[in-house]
Amino acid sequence: MDIFAAWKSGGTQLRWRSTTPGNDGIEVTVFNRRCGTPGAPALVLVHGFPTSSIDYFGLAGELSSEFDIFVLDFPGYGLSDKPPEPYVYSLYDDARLLVHAITQVWQLTEFRMLTHDRGSSIGMIALGMLAAQDPPRLPVDLIVTNANIYLPLANLTAFQTALLDSATGRATAAAITPELLAAGLGASTFMPRRALDDPEIAALAKCFAHNDGVRVLPDTIQYLHERAADENRWLAQLSAITVNTSLVWGLHDGVAPLRVANHVWQTYLKDQPGRSRYWVVPNADHYVQCDAPGELAQIVRLTAGGEDIALQTLGDRPDGPVLVDQSD
Repeated sequence: MDIFAAWKSGGTQLRWRSTTPGNDGIEVTVFNRRCGTPGAPALVLVHGFPTSSIDYFGLAGELSSEFDIFVLDFPGYGLSDKPPEPYVYSLYDDARLLVHAITQVWQLTEFRMLTHDRGSSIGMIALGMLAAQDPPRLPVDLIVTNANIYLPLANLTAFQTALLDSATGRATAAAITPELLAAGLGASTFMPRRALDDPEIAALAKCFAHNDGVRVLPDTIQYLHERAADENRWLAQLSAITVNTSLVWGLHDGVAPLRVANHVWQTYLKDQPGRSRYWVVPNADHYVQCDAPGELAQIVRLTAGGEDIALQTLGDRPDGPVLVDQSD
């Protein structure tokens, strides 16, 4: 299956005028996609770095009969425009775009949101913006998956560090191709490891090639500076908002290791107002939505169902997702 072609064919475009100072209000074209069952409960899926909404191809397939699913590719990613420097990419600009899509484009009044990687920072910022609206338009449930949302406990790769450095970023990006980038992710952040002949990894390569996405990697990765400066404030803000929050983590993640999730759960989410849950998925790495779409889909269903559940391993299988802890 050509996942890239299938995903692209179901999408539409919206226009977004950047709110970031220095971008002079430049307009960009943003890919967005609606799939699933119209009129079913709404589910917004928020992607991370350096990939795009295509990460949710498998999960959307699992949940298509039960949810009305909404995704977009942020500027610089996937099938959206990727303006070169001096364009400034920002988590805050993307959070405003996400809020605009939710409230004005998709016009959602009741929805659930699942975030991954960089998208989890965007989701937390957007949550604050949605909480400040009159009336507040918070999601019913928030599901946060593998993300370096507490950088002191993260493991940035040598590649990420080189891209982030202004002295080496351009040369590092120039030395790779979309195929090499996709294959590198497949060999290091998916479980089991995958090569370029895997349909999802091949689709990633095509996304990176679209609008020359590799060229802007030194620009898009600068979000890590925003995260380092403000991550504690975002987490503290989340801990005080009344929203059902589930933390779902692939066990084998070496970039955002389990210690990140443990810290965030114990420090910010365990005593958060609302129902909080902490899941670990034993057969998944960083891209839990790709490695274990069926298991993640079941967690989404249980979360949306709202019923009380006991601490357990799903399906009583040794390799099933584990509900490690919860609070009500």
